Order: sequence, then C-alpha cells, then structure tokens
Amino acid sequence: MDFVRKVANSNILASIIDIPESLRNKKVEILIFPYENEHGEASTDQKPKRARGSLEKYKNKGLRALEDGAWAKAAVDKHENS
Repeated sequence: MDFVRKVANSNILASIIDIPESLRNKKVEILIFPYENEHGEASTDQKPKRARGSLEKYKNKGLRALEDGAWAKAAVDKHENS
C-alpha cells in the first residue's frame, strides 16, 4: 500500500482541517493513506472544505493593471535580441 509521510508546521493545515489548540504552531507528522470504504457509502457527516479564496491574502490590486499584455511583454524582452 502506498502512503505519504511528512513532518511540517501545523499552521499549513489550519485552513484545511480543524487543528486542536494543543497542536497549533508545532511541528506535526502528516500521514496520508488511501481511503478504502468497505460499505461503498460516502460519508456525508462533514461539509468538504474548499481551496477557493485561500490565496486571497496575497492579492495585490495594484498589479492587476499590469496583467494585460504581461506575457507578450515578457516574450519580447526575452527574445528581442535572438
């Protein structure tokens, strides 16, 4: 059986799962195993968390105007002397 094991700061998990107070701001071990549902039923106890909006804190409205034509300008800058 394949699995993933990683040690990381618990702060990176705070937006994904509920972390008890005793584990916040500490290094934790993360183990990921495949889920094998023997009964064939999906658990509907919890509403799935979404990643939408998780990068909101990095948004810079001042740079939004520079997005139009940014790729074309980068291509010209890179290849204008070729």
